[in-house]
Amino acid sequence: KIMIFFSTCAGVDYFSKMLQLLLKNTQVLCIHGKMKNKRNKVFAKFRSLESGILVCSDVMARGVDIPEVNWVIQYDPPKSANFFVHRCGRTARIGNSGNALVFLLPAEDTYLNFLKINQKVELQRIDLCDSVNNYLPKLRKFALKDRALLEKGARAFVSFVQFYIKHECGLIFRIKDLDFGKLANGYGLLRIPKMPEVKGKDVSNFVPVEADYSKIAYKDKQREKQRQLKIQTEEPKQSKLRRPPRSEAWSKQKERKDRKKKRREVKEISRKRKAQDAEAADEEEEEDFQDDVKLMKKLKRGKISKEEFDSQFAPSDGEED
Repeated sequence: KIMIFFSTCAGVDYFSKMLQLLLKNTQVLCIHGKMKNKRNKVFAKFRSLESGILVCSDVMARGVDIPEVNWVIQYDPPKSANFFVHRCGRTARIGNSGNALVFLLPAEDTYLNFLKINQKVELQRIDLCDSVNNYLPKLRKFALKDRALLEKGARAFVSFVQFYIKHECGLIFRIKDLDFGKLANGYGLLRIPKMPEVKGKDVSNFVPVEADYSKIAYKDKQREKQRQLKIQTEEPKQSKLRRPPRSEAWSKQKERKDRKKKRREVKEISRKRKAQDAEAADEEEEEDFQDDVKLMKKLKRGKISKEEFDSQFAPSDGEED
């Protein structure tokens, strides 16, 4: 018996489906926090199996007792360190032997020291086996044949990235160290989903699959029928919103562009002229103000009489008060 832990429900959904397709002679079950109605049934079934795989979230990390679990595999380290111990505790119960394995990226190896200090747990490194088969091309083939898998893979990828950002050990699991291209390859994706976290990142080590994604159908005939109906109802709406392209001669196009250009130039000249007029008016007003100040100073010093001041300070004919 093997328990494989993922930190997101979307990861459980996606990889359990892929394992079911890859390991057709093995019982592969899945369980996570959103499967409230099915959880007890799946749990009871896995308990009764002599061998099989349970793909699960941390809903199975504590408070459950499953006998004779041989391996606990953690695809990603849990958000909280104490859950690491709870996950491992699903194996080697009641004096039985068992094994626990966690996958870490090279940039995450300081997590080993953290567990040693924080949880008093020491781990041993296991080197990768060169003879392991590469199943990633098969994952892509499965996704090309079923739109449900294409969508599940994208959701699993996005949810993992969001989980990674919110990890409690943010100094160890840093989003800037995450290789999005390799991660997408590891998920067997056909293309990388559009998301803010990926924008501007180097994903040159990921080669997307060239395909007409709109034609990838659901294997479930009912879901595909609903999708096609949705496409048919949306197409007329979109065609109404689109303006039909106008066909006109090149000479007319050039003439229209020239007219637009001339209008822009006239507007720019008018704008500059208004700005110059406003600036000139401001300068004139400033000069008048300075002249008035000089007159008041002369009056105060007795250099001119009150009558002379009034005659020079009073507004000229035609000017409003």
